[in-house]
Amino acid sequence: MLVGNRRSTARASTAPAQRVTVSLYEKPPREEMTLEEFEVFAVDRLKVLRTIDALRQKGFKPKELEAELAPVVRELLPLAAAGPQAPSDARKDSVSHFILRLAYSRSEELRRWFLTQECALFRHRLSRLRGDGFARFLREHGLKFEEVPDSERDARVSSLARIKNYENVPAQTATYYRVPFLEAIDLIGRREVYLEKGYAYVPQAKLHSIVVSRFRASLSRSLAKASGSLAAAAADPRLGPLLTNVEKHDLERQDVDDDDIEGITPEQIDALADQSMPLCMQQLHYALKRDHKLKHWGRQQYGLFLKAAGLSMEDQLRFFQAEFTKIMTHDQFSKEYAYNIRHRYGKEGKRTEYSPYGCYKLVMDMAPGPGEYHGCPYRHFDADHLAAVLSKTSLDAGEQSLVLGKAKERNYQIACQRHFEFAHKKQTVNGKKVVANLDGVGNHPNAWFKASRVYHQDLHAAEHPEEAAAKEAEKAKGIAAANQSQVEGMVLAN
Repeated sequence: MLVGNRRSTARASTAPAQRVTVSLYEKPPREEMTLEEFEVFAVDRLKVLRTIDALRQKGFKPKELEAELAPVVRELLPLAAAGPQAPSDARKDSVSHFILRLAYSRSEELRRWFLTQECALFRHRLSRLRGDGFARFLREHGLKFEEVPDSERDARVSSLARIKNYENVPAQTATYYRVPFLEAIDLIGRREVYLEKGYAYVPQAKLHSIVVSRFRASLSRSLAKASGSLAAAAADPRLGPLLTNVEKHDLERQDVDDDDIEGITPEQIDALADQSMPLCMQQLHYALKRDHKLKHWGRQQYGLFLKAAGLSMEDQLRFFQAEFTKIMTHDQFSKEYAYNIRHRYGKEGKRTEYSPYGCYKLVMDMAPGPGEYHGCPYRHFDADHLAAVLSKTSLDAGEQSLVLGKAKERNYQIACQRHFEFAHKKQTVNGKKVVANLDGVGNHPNAWFKASRVYHQDLHAAEHPEEAAAKEAEKAKGIAAANQSQVEGMVLAN
């Protein structure tokens, strides 16, 4: 035994020290860094937080969320416990947290969003601690909990045995901790603790929830304090643009261009608005047709959407001109509005290609003012207005109620998804199943539009099989001709 202890001691002294990777972010970092690092760190963390939000919006269960989130965190915010990479990982994690904490302190809504996602990330990291990692985390951060003596546990064993016990540890031998019940609200809701005289008796395996609760309370206070420091930090011309615009960073540039289906023309837009546009774009289209104008952000939101939907610059000019010139001259339209349309397509100014706005931007950063129709209807319409709009859609009363309920719960993107599902139900036509692809629906208006167009194309093909077969044959013939022309060109070149 003596020799064994010596060997263990020797191994411990030569083993590389492991750091506690999970942080409570109690002290801001004090170090120099480049502006490029500042932005990269902030954006990488923002990608992780937006991923968490998207997974939660899609209704992922905790274990599913953990599995989906793990590779994203591993890629963008790794936390090595040992080795040469550990210090730089810890630095990026700390710096990125404090940057976003400051940036997201600007409003109550932004603070609430940041708090929710950061707590989810914190919970995820706690769940990944292995071995004595959680115990070392508690020791390093001075987190102490009152352990229930065996005599008290035994006196309450019949009550403790009724707690939901996923670990199958007998109540007679389990370790319990006594904490104020306000710190165990999540566990109380799931009936995973025993309550007595204002205290919750928490199984050791459930301490994670208590630690997350303390982290949430601490971070909430810190966000309130940070809001008082934002103005001074934003006054720095180097940091100001980053701090005040980081939450607007477009991270939703996904495959929303309709490359696999035909582009659109101005003549098709009215029908497509009724059939395939999400509610946000429908409202802009109907306002344009009614008022023959849209204010700046409405034109920008709708114009970029139509661009990604496959409308050419020339056709977009023609489309908006046809409406606007019902209340103004052609010369006035050319002078005041044509430049912005060409600018959207990268033909003016810096010649930048602009991406269409995703749902996150519409929900968080596009609140409309009087006489404006941009933004997200599920987020920005009041309940009566949204109910009136939904009553004019193809959804029945029960479906409308479910969508309204999700919007009321602030699950705006889920409300949008449910709307899509109700409007694009699974069908079997002439023995062929027609099923909509939900990828991206609820995350981007163009993803909704693209999925809807594909669904209706498939539905039309199922209803008219001869016409669909003729189109496929014509398409195959065109591909064969193109391939033959390419081969002939290669032969001539040689």
